[in-house]
Formats: sequence, structure tokens, C-alpha cells
Amino acid sequence: MTEEAGRQSWRYLLTSHVFDKVRLLDMALAEFEQLLGTGEVIEETRLGADEIKELVLVVEWTRPLHVVLVADARRGEYRVVTVYEPDRDRWSADLRTRRR
Repeated sequence: MTEEAGRQSWRYLLTSHVFDKVRLLDMALAEFEQLLGTGEVIEETRLGADEIKELVLVVEWTRPLHVVLVADARRGEYRVVTVYEPDRDRWSADLRTRRR
């Protein structure tokens, strides 16, 4: 089984911060949960032997979103850290690359 195929069964854990951010986006929690797993990983940072922080671009919603999560291979879970609308002044036109 490939690593990506194994990740499909991982669970998502949402913090209270994420609940607040989803509310501020005027999005239903169920709607946000449906978007999880649909985006494109645009940045990765290894945090340890079993953890990778990922920045995911989600375009399947009304407005593009960035979702920051930690993929934890040891626990088989994604911890959602935050979600936000990317600032177009700080990102490229396609919202995939940070402006310098």
C-alpha cells in the first residue's frame, strides 16, 4: 500500500481555534469537513520523524482557502491547525507561492 493510499483512512482532528476560524469564514462546520482531503499540498515542512506540516490550497469552496495541518504518521491522523483566506498581496496569483 502506498503512503498516500494509507493516509486516506486517517482521521482529522479539529482544534477550537479551527472551529472559530470556520465560523468567521461564515462556513458551516459540516461544509468545512467535506472539503478536508480535497485540496492540493503547496508546502511541506518536516517537523519530526513522523510529522509533516502541510499547507493545503482548497479551491472547491466559494472562495479559495489555505488549510494548515500536521500529518502524524505514528497516530494516523491529521491535526488541523488553522484555516484562512489567503491574502492576495502575500501570495502569487494562483495562491500557491508566497511573494518575497
